Amino acid sequence: MHIVHPSAACAFRLRLLRRLRPWRALLVTLLVSASLVGCGLWPASNALPHTPSPVKTSDGRELLWSGDIKRKAIDMIAESRHRVYVDIYECSDPDLLRALIAARRRGVEVRVVLDATEQHSEAIALPALVRAGIDTTPIRIKQGIDHVKMIIADGDVLIGGMNFGADSWENHDASVYLPDCADTFVPMFLWDAARARGEAAEAPQDRPPLISDRDIGPHVLQAIRSARREVDMEAFNLTDEDVLNALRADIERGVSVNVLVDPSQSRNRSAVEALRQAGALIRYYRPYGGELLHAKILDVDHGERLIIGSANFTHQAFTYNHEADVELAHVPTFAEAFEADLHRQLARGSSYPIREKVASWDES
Repeated sequence: MHIVHPSAACAFRLRLLRRLRPWRALLVTLLVSASLVGCGLWPASNALPHTPSPVKTSDGRELLWSGDIKRKAIDMIAESRHRVYVDIYECSDPDLLRALIAARRRGVEVRVVLDATEQHSEAIALPALVRAGIDTTPIRIKQGIDHVKMIIADGDVLIGGMNFGADSWENHDASVYLPDCADTFVPMFLWDAARARGEAAEAPQDRPPLISDRDIGPHVLQAIRSARREVDMEAFNLTDEDVLNALRADIERGVSVNVLVDPSQSRNRSAVEALRQAGALIRYYRPYGGELLHAKILDVDHGERLIIGSANFTHQAFTYNHEADVELAHVPTFAEAFEADLHRQLARGSSYPIREKVASWDES
């Protein structure tokens, strides 16, 4: 008798699921999710949260999730010797604030730009950092918010969708660590710091891999339209009509579209119905507790193009907010890890919003 090892059987089911067209993949998802729970790959609703492990490329770039982002941020600050620049929407985590204050005390240049409308940043981070003598300036964005989530420490950068709030690390969210890339991101920070002080300052020209503000929407659309085989997304908020139309066009020409959205954002519901009717495999994230699916990730053709950052897939984000994403090319290692997580969460997700804890969440 030929005996198949359980791990091999689970791996086969995962490969099968990912290669099927969206409508078939949905059927298989419903049929095999229970068996994959038995494999220990897709947990039941009362299981402990699953956090993907960090993934590192040969050039030192890392894709990080949830609590690993906090650890990387604090390590970067603790190891800094010359400068730490922080440009952040929400900042209230006490460990991170202590790390910034400690860096300032040992002579590191520490500068922080905070969104002026975010209550935790204003009530917690601003007074604590100012008392410590740290150059901290709130910034107001006309008709929007400073939604950037970035740390520059000496020559390295951490940027993505993760806020630095006390509870942010519980969310299902991702950021990217980019070593020796600070020169690309410092001009944006200096521009923000200048205009936060009310100084006239010209916006710098983005350099790859950084894309910001109104350049993000066109890059997202171009990436979706370039797809030949598959588009995979995790989206806190997915409402932009141009993005939805581009995804529908992909489906019509035979591209597999797989999307996971957060259940707390009621505006996602019309997008879910539209894409489901078009033939996408689209489901709601099922929280393990009260956390959000807060990621904003677009993966085209298994890492040929991967966009990750602060910008939700909304008209507000693409038009009015101050946002910062990175667009990476030819990153199959990142894509493999992301897609494994996406399909795990699609299988344990739901066709209708399920919220384990009732709360009121704003776009962040």
